[in-house]
Amino acid sequence: MKLEAENSPVIAGVSHVQLIKTLKKLKSYGPSSFACITDDDGNYVQVAGGRFTCFIERYDAKNKKLYRGYHSNSSTNFEDGTLLSFGGGCVELKKDEWFNIDEVIEVFSLFSQNQDLPENVYWREINVLSQSGN
Repeated sequence: MKLEAENSPVIAGVSHVQLIKTLKKLKSYGPSSFACITDDDGNYVQVAGGRFTCFIERYDAKNKKLYRGYHSNSSTNFEDGTLLSFGGGCVELKKDEWFNIDEVIEVFSLFSQNQDLPENVYWREINVLSQSGN
């Protein structure tokens, strides 16, 4: 497993403590606003934002599909189409796609331990990857 975060060195063989510390530093408006953890097969989970305004995605390398995380309970703070701005750009989110950092830490922690992701996080396929020649 390797952990990458904006403006931070890559951490190969990341520990649980390093994972939590890195994720808790994330802020949409800060020097580190996104992170990604990748396994040896190329599967990954990524987050952008910080604290109470995050979104998460996971990539299935075998199927070459990207999924965005969502909840069964929608955010009352944000409407569909609200933009999350962070160091990598802006992403339009649905009101059920907002996460807080503690939920993100749970997903990243389980992924890093090769365990099933939380049952209360659902995944919808998003079509943002385009590969020429396929």
